[in-house]
Amino acid sequence: MRIIMLAALGFAVVAAAVAASAAPNGYRVDWYVVSAGGGEMTGGSFKLNCTVAQPAAGSATGTNLLHLIGFWVGEAAEPRVVPTIAEAKLLADGTFVSVAGMIATSDAGDFDGFFYVEDAGRASGIRVQMDPGAVAGLVRGSVVNVIGTLGTAANGERQFEGAVVIITATASPLAPVGMPNRSLGGSNWGAPPLGQYGVLGGAGLNTVGLLVRCWGRVTAVGPGCVVIDDGSGPVRVDTSVLASPPPSGSYIGVVGISSIYAPESDRFKLLLPRDDADVVTH
Repeated sequence: MRIIMLAALGFAVVAAAVAASAAPNGYRVDWYVVSAGGGEMTGGSFKLNCTVAQPAAGSATGTNLLHLIGFWVGEAAEPRVVPTIAEAKLLADGTFVSVAGMIATSDAGDFDGFFYVEDAGRASGIRVQMDPGAVAGLVRGSVVNVIGTLGTAANGERQFEGAVVIITATASPLAPVGMPNRSLGGSNWGAPPLGQYGVLGGAGLNTVGLLVRCWGRVTAVGPGCVVIDDGSGPVRVDTSVLASPPPSGSYIGVVGISSIYAPESDRFKLLLPRDDADVVTH
């Protein structure tokens, strides 16, 4: 391997790395700093672009941070840009993805260790697996760009992992999509794991990750949950964020995130209210 280095009297010199893997000898120019000066330099079949007064270049990452440094950022990972959450869910786990203009449907205080975003058109939603408190100013209605790696939670729900979240604006919070219990969860989207699993016996559009509204009579009360039935089928409602669960026999309306309860191999309908105001007794 041949390393090309530039030096100029009185200046520290740094240059950008250009890999020529197709060349027979595998020539490469590593990163150095051009403290002053710059421009384009050529020699034989080589060309070098350098920048005035760039003391450092590259990228740095943390748990929730991606920092691109300087005009030339080198071999920083480039996410695959997709226009919608539904299209992102069709990609494999481990794919580095960027989606823009999503609306947050939960805020920093709603869930522990994750929050949800949704397309502005309410066609699809997805979980972002990170501490919501790490995103300063996150509220319901925050317009966000999300850059992260696709993954699948233990319950079969697709999610962003190791995400960088950028708040670009604040809009009116999205209204929930009302639906009967039989429609919650829906069938598979795509061909999971390239897609999103539906629920046992699910039919119609996949709703996993969407903010929805369901209703029904409380038919069972258990640790951390109740079951409601509107006559079209039962739905498990998580009550872990509520001050107290609604009593058995009461008729309630519930706003929450459509999720999945998967105690074993089967996947069942699960509704995640965000706070007490999401559960109304009629």
